[in-house]
Amino acid sequence: MRKRLYTAAAVLLVGLLVVATYLWSTRMQRELRFKVTDVTIDDSDLDICYGSDTARLTVYMFATYNCRHCRAFLNQDLPEIKKRYITNGKVRLVIKPIDWTENYDMMSALMLAGCMNRDGNADDVLELLQTEPETVYSDEFRQLIDDIINGNPELAECLVADDFAYVKKNNALFSALGSKVTPIFVIGNHLYKGHRKIEQFGKIVEYELNK
Repeated sequence: MRKRLYTAAAVLLVGLLVVATYLWSTRMQRELRFKVTDVTIDDSDLDICYGSDTARLTVYMFATYNCRHCRAFLNQDLPEIKKRYITNGKVRLVIKPIDWTENYDMMSALMLAGCMNRDGNADDVLELLQTEPETVYSDEFRQLIDDIINGNPELAECLVADDFAYVKKNNALFSALGSKVTPIFVIGNHLYKGHRKIEQFGKIVEYELNK
Protein backbone atom coordinates (compact mmCIF):
# COMPACT_ATOMS: atom_id res chain seq x y z
CA MET A 1 0.00 0.00 0.00
CA ARG A 2 2.76 2.41 0.98
CA LYS A 3 4.64 1.60 -2.23
CA ARG A 4 1.56 2.50 -4.28
CA LEU A 5 1.25 5.80 -2.44
CA TYR A 6 4.90 6.61 -3.15
CA THR A 7 4.40 5.75 -6.81
CA ALA A 8 1.27 7.87 -7.05
CA ALA A 9 3.01 10.78 -5.35
CA ALA A 10 5.96 10.50 -7.74
CA VAL A 11 3.66 10.44 -10.76
CA LEU A 12 1.77 13.45 -9.41
CA LEU A 13 5.02 15.35 -8.80
CA VAL A 14 6.25 14.64 -12.32
CA GLY A 15 2.92 15.76 -13.70
CA LEU A 16 3.06 19.00 -11.74
CA LEU A 17 6.60 19.65 -12.96
CA VAL A 18 5.53 19.07 -16.57
CA VAL A 19 2.60 21.46 -16.19
CA ALA A 20 4.76 24.07 -14.45
CA THR A 21 7.41 23.82 -17.18
CA TYR A 22 4.77 24.18 -19.88
CA LEU A 23 3.19 27.21 -18.20
CA TRP A 24 6.60 28.83 -17.71
CA SER A 25 7.58 28.19 -21.33
CA THR A 26 4.28 29.59 -22.58
CA ARG A 27 4.67 32.70 -20.43
CA MET A 28 8.22 33.26 -21.69
CA GLN A 29 7.09 32.78 -25.28
CA ARG A 30 4.52 35.53 -24.83
CA GLU A 31 6.96 37.79 -22.99
CA LEU A 32 9.86 37.38 -25.41
CA ARG A 33 7.61 37.21 -28.49
CA PHE A 34 9.18 34.30 -30.32
CA LYS A 35 7.78 31.72 -32.72
CA VAL A 36 8.81 28.11 -33.18
CA THR A 37 10.34 27.29 -36.56
CA ASP A 38 11.49 24.09 -38.23
CA VAL A 39 13.83 25.81 -40.71
CA THR A 40 17.37 24.44 -40.47
CA ILE A 41 20.19 26.98 -40.67
CA ASP A 42 23.74 25.96 -41.53
CA ASP A 43 26.97 27.91 -41.15
CA SER A 44 28.91 29.26 -44.12
CA ASP A 45 32.51 30.40 -44.21
CA LEU A 46 31.20 33.70 -45.63
CA ASP A 47 29.05 34.46 -42.57
CA ILE A 48 30.04 37.43 -40.43
CA CYS A 49 30.75 35.81 -37.06
CA TYR A 50 31.44 37.26 -33.63
CA GLY A 51 32.48 34.89 -30.87
CA SER A 52 33.94 31.45 -30.44
CA ASP A 53 32.77 28.27 -32.18
CA THR A 54 32.61 26.74 -28.69
CA ALA A 55 30.19 29.37 -27.34
CA ARG A 56 27.28 27.95 -25.37
CA LEU A 57 24.68 29.64 -27.59
CA THR A 58 24.63 30.42 -31.32
CA VAL A 59 22.43 33.29 -32.49
CA TYR A 60 21.77 33.65 -36.21
CA MET A 61 20.88 37.16 -37.36
CA PHE A 62 19.40 37.90 -40.78
CA ALA A 63 19.95 41.55 -41.64
CA THR A 64 19.93 43.95 -44.53
CA TYR A 65 22.20 46.96 -44.30
CA ASN A 66 19.50 49.11 -45.90
CA CYS A 67 17.46 48.56 -42.70
CA ARG A 68 17.99 51.29 -40.09
CA HIS A 69 16.92 48.91 -37.30
CA CYS A 70 19.60 46.42 -38.36
CA ARG A 71 22.22 49.15 -38.41
CA ALA A 72 21.05 50.41 -35.00
CA PHE A 73 21.58 46.95 -33.54
CA LEU A 74 25.02 46.58 -35.11
CA ASN A 75 26.23 50.10 -34.31
CA GLN A 76 24.62 50.75 -30.93
CA ASP A 77 23.89 47.40 -29.27
CA LEU A 78 26.50 44.98 -30.60
CA PRO A 79 29.47 46.58 -28.78
CA GLU A 80 27.72 46.08 -25.42
CA ILE A 81 26.55 42.58 -26.39
CA LYS A 82 30.17 41.70 -27.14
CA LYS A 83 31.18 42.79 -23.64
CA ARG A 84 28.37 40.97 -21.85
CA TYR A 85 27.89 37.78 -23.80
CA ILE A 86 30.39 37.22 -26.61
CA THR A 87 33.83 37.77 -25.10
CA ASN A 88 32.98 35.48 -22.16
CA GLY A 89 32.00 32.59 -24.42
CA LYS A 90 28.26 32.65 -23.79
CA VAL A 91 27.18 33.69 -27.28
CA ARG A 92 28.35 33.37 -30.86
CA LEU A 93 26.55 35.81 -33.17
CA VAL A 94 26.38 34.75 -36.83
CA ILE A 95 25.20 37.43 -39.23
CA LYS A 96 23.70 36.27 -42.52
CA PRO A 97 23.31 39.33 -44.74
CA ILE A 98 20.38 39.48 -47.13
CA ASP A 99 19.08 41.70 -49.90
CA TRP A 100 15.62 40.61 -51.00
CA THR A 101 15.67 43.06 -53.94
CA GLU A 102 18.78 41.24 -55.22
CA ASN A 103 20.24 44.55 -56.34
CA TYR A 104 23.53 43.89 -58.14
CA ASP A 105 25.47 46.62 -56.32
CA MET A 106 24.35 45.55 -52.85
CA MET A 107 24.78 41.85 -53.63
CA SER A 108 28.34 42.61 -54.75
CA ALA A 109 29.00 44.52 -51.53
CA LEU A 110 27.63 41.69 -49.37
CA MET A 111 29.73 39.13 -51.20
CA LEU A 112 32.78 41.36 -50.82
CA ALA A 113 32.17 41.63 -47.07
CA GLY A 114 31.82 37.86 -46.74
CA CYS A 115 34.85 37.05 -48.87
CA MET A 116 37.08 39.58 -47.10
CA ASN A 117 35.78 38.52 -43.68
CA ARG A 118 36.71 34.93 -44.49
CA ASP A 119 40.28 36.16 -44.84
CA GLY A 120 40.06 38.30 -41.70
CA ASN A 121 40.19 41.79 -43.21
CA ALA A 122 36.60 42.98 -43.70
CA ASP A 123 36.53 45.71 -41.04
CA ASP A 124 36.51 48.61 -43.50
CA VAL A 125 33.77 47.28 -45.76
CA LEU A 126 31.63 46.25 -42.77
CA GLU A 127 31.97 49.72 -41.26
CA LEU A 128 30.93 51.19 -44.60
CA LEU A 129 27.84 48.96 -44.79
CA GLN A 130 26.88 49.76 -41.21
CA THR A 131 27.28 53.53 -41.52
CA GLU A 132 26.96 54.54 -45.18
CA PRO A 133 25.29 51.70 -47.12
CA GLU A 134 24.22 54.10 -49.88
CA THR A 135 27.89 54.28 -50.91
CA VAL A 136 27.68 50.85 -52.54
CA TYR A 137 25.48 52.33 -55.27
CA SER A 138 28.15 54.87 -56.27
CA ASP A 139 30.42 54.79 -59.31
CA GLU A 140 33.42 54.83 -56.96
CA PHE A 141 32.33 51.62 -55.25
CA ARG A 142 31.59 49.95 -58.57
CA GLN A 143 35.10 50.88 -59.68
CA LEU A 144 36.48 49.36 -56.47
CA ILE A 145 34.70 46.08 -57.24
CA ASP A 146 36.09 46.13 -60.79
CA ASP A 147 39.61 46.81 -59.51
CA ILE A 148 39.34 43.87 -57.09
CA ILE A 149 38.09 41.54 -59.82
CA ASN A 150 40.94 42.59 -62.12
CA GLY A 151 43.68 42.66 -59.49
CA ASN A 152 42.97 39.87 -56.98
CA PRO A 153 42.09 36.56 -58.68
CA GLU A 154 41.43 34.68 -55.43
CA LEU A 155 39.11 37.34 -54.04
CA ALA A 156 37.49 37.79 -57.45
CA GLU A 157 36.68 34.08 -57.63
CA CYS A 158 34.92 34.26 -54.28
CA LEU A 159 33.20 37.54 -55.12
CA VAL A 160 31.40 36.26 -58.22
CA ALA A 161 31.04 32.63 -57.08
CA ASP A 162 27.94 30.92 -58.49
CA ASP A 163 26.17 34.20 -59.26
CA PHE A 164 26.00 35.40 -55.63
CA ALA A 165 24.82 31.97 -54.41
CA TYR A 166 25.69 32.73 -50.78
CA VAL A 167 23.46 35.80 -50.50
CA LYS A 168 20.69 34.14 -52.51
CA LYS A 169 20.70 31.21 -50.10
CA ASN A 170 20.39 33.64 -47.19
CA ASN A 171 17.48 35.31 -48.99
CA ALA A 172 15.79 31.93 -49.42
CA LEU A 173 16.26 31.06 -45.73
CA PHE A 174 14.85 34.42 -44.70
CA SER A 175 11.82 33.84 -46.93
CA ALA A 176 11.33 30.34 -45.50
CA LEU A 177 11.29 31.78 -41.98
CA GLY A 178 8.22 33.77 -42.97
CA SER A 179 9.30 37.19 -41.77
CA LYS A 180 8.59 40.50 -43.46
CA VAL A 181 10.74 42.54 -41.09
CA THR A 182 14.44 42.80 -40.36
CA PRO A 183 16.43 42.05 -38.40
CA ILE A 184 15.38 38.60 -37.26
CA PHE A 185 17.22 36.30 -34.86
CA VAL A 186 17.09 32.51 -34.80
CA ILE A 187 18.25 30.49 -31.80
CA GLY A 188 17.72 26.76 -32.14
CA ASN A 189 14.12 26.48 -33.29
CA HIS A 190 13.04 29.86 -31.91
CA LEU A 191 12.50 32.86 -34.20
CA TYR A 192 12.67 36.37 -32.75
CA LYS A 193 11.52 39.20 -35.01
CA GLY A 194 12.58 42.82 -34.96
CA HIS A 195 15.29 44.92 -33.34
CA ARG A 196 15.99 43.59 -29.85
CA LYS A 197 17.74 46.18 -27.71
CA ILE A 198 20.37 45.14 -25.21
CA GLU A 199 17.98 44.70 -22.26
CA GLN A 200 15.63 42.35 -24.11
CA PHE A 201 18.50 40.63 -25.91
CA GLY A 202 19.89 39.83 -22.48
CA LYS A 203 16.58 38.30 -21.40
CA ILE A 204 16.56 36.18 -24.54
CA VAL A 205 20.11 34.98 -23.95
CA GLU A 206 19.40 34.03 -20.33
CA TYR A 207 16.19 32.23 -21.30
CA GLU A 208 17.84 30.26 -24.10
CA LEU A 209 20.81 29.35 -21.91
CA ASN A 210 18.67 28.12 -19.04
CA LYS A 211 15.60 26.59 -20.67
